[in-house]
Order: sequence, then structure tokens, then C-alpha cells
Amino acid sequence: MNPRCERCDGSLVPVEYGMPVNDEPYRRHERREIYFTGGCMGGPEPWWCWSCEKFADPEPRPPRTLTKEGYQLSLLDDMRGVAPEAPLAPPAPYDDPPAHLLEEAGRWRTLQSQKIKDLAAILGDPVSGGPSRHRFALPLWPDFWLEHTTMDTEIAGYVFNRRFVRRSGEPMRSPDELRPWSVLLPEAQAFFGWEETRMPNAYYHVVPFQLEGRRMEAVFVHHLLQHVAESSEG
Repeated sequence: MNPRCERCDGSLVPVEYGMPVNDEPYRRHERREIYFTGGCMGGPEPWWCWSCEKFADPEPRPPRTLTKEGYQLSLLDDMRGVAPEAPLAPPAPYDDPPAHLLEEAGRWRTLQSQKIKDLAAILGDPVSGGPSRHRFALPLWPDFWLEHTTMDTEIAGYVFNRRFVRRSGEPMRSPDELRPWSVLLPEAQAFFGWEETRMPNAYYHVVPFQLEGRRMEAVFVHHLLQHVAESSEG
């Protein structure tokens, strides 16, 4: 059963490549019943409502039975999937998650086109970090906000990027403070004089650098340091 439109409660159909899943809009356009260009606001692609004849949001959105704990575990899994060599072991119960939490983390990962209002219903109201930036506090990272950036489109609120930003504490003041979950990419760039990355919106960065004559590399996921080690190259 397809989800329902939140504007008119009509049935929604999926959108693929900027178009509803069948060619009915073209046929109705040819009959001059509607004017439809087929242009989408861009990914993530929304749904199409036949009653409103507009791109639309489904309602209800993700089930409210999801929890902040499951979201944190899904984020941890994402980080460890990108940087499996990271040595930091998460606290209980994330070091050996129970089956129900693993299942929920999997449900979080399968959700597509997340919206800020969906996240807020489960994570709590966000704090504004500026235009189209929404910051959530997560217990696993008390010194940082997880900031979500949204698209400014006709159907607003879709999350397309997330990164950690500092909430409390001080940026690094010595190389000894270059520890996992303690330093942000912009802070390390400022301290070491690293060049700005050419892909600031990428969620994974490996930065080579030198420390006391040794070739090193630092791994950042969502701008948060995950791993520091001597480089295997050169």
C-alpha cells in the first residue's frame, strides 16, 4: 500500500529519475489536462500526488517507534564501515548491541530521504546552526552537535549532508590532543595549517600530514576524527 499525501490524504506514487513511475503525466500533458515539465527539484527524489498534481511528502513518515539509541548505533556503524581500523571502542550497549538495537539500526539505515521533522520527532527539537542547518545533541558525543544540512526546495527539509560541529570544550592546542572523537577536521586544519579540502561536503576524509618527521594520516568521518596512524605509503 502506497503512503498518503499529507496535503490531501491522496495516494502517492514513487518518483524515479524525476518522473512518476508510469507515463500518465505525459499522456495527460498531451491531452492538455495538465502542464507537466517532468522536472524534479533534485535528489533525494520525493513522491508524486495525483490529486494535488505536485511532488509531495508521504505521511506518516518513519515509525515513531524508532529511538535515539538506534540512530546512534546506525551512525556508529556508518563510521566503522568507512574507517574499520578506528581503535576507539564505544561504550555499552554499543560495544555488544542487543538484537533489538541491531534491528533498529538496520531500519534507520534503510530509511531514504530523511527529513528534519522526522528526525526531530525522535531526536528532539534541533538547535539552529544557521540557514538550513539543524543541530542535534547526541549522548555519545557530548562535546559536539550533529549538524544536518537540508535542501531549500519546494518540498523543503530533506537532509543531504551531516557533520559534527563543536558544542563545548576547546579546539586542539597540541598534537597530543589528536585523539579519536576529540578533534574536528576544521580544527586540525587550523592547527596544522592543512589546506582546505576540495570536497568540503564529503563525509569521509583521509588527510596525510607529517608529525615530528613521521608520515601520518588522519581519518575523519562526518568531520569527526576517527583514526590517526603512521602512513603506509612512503
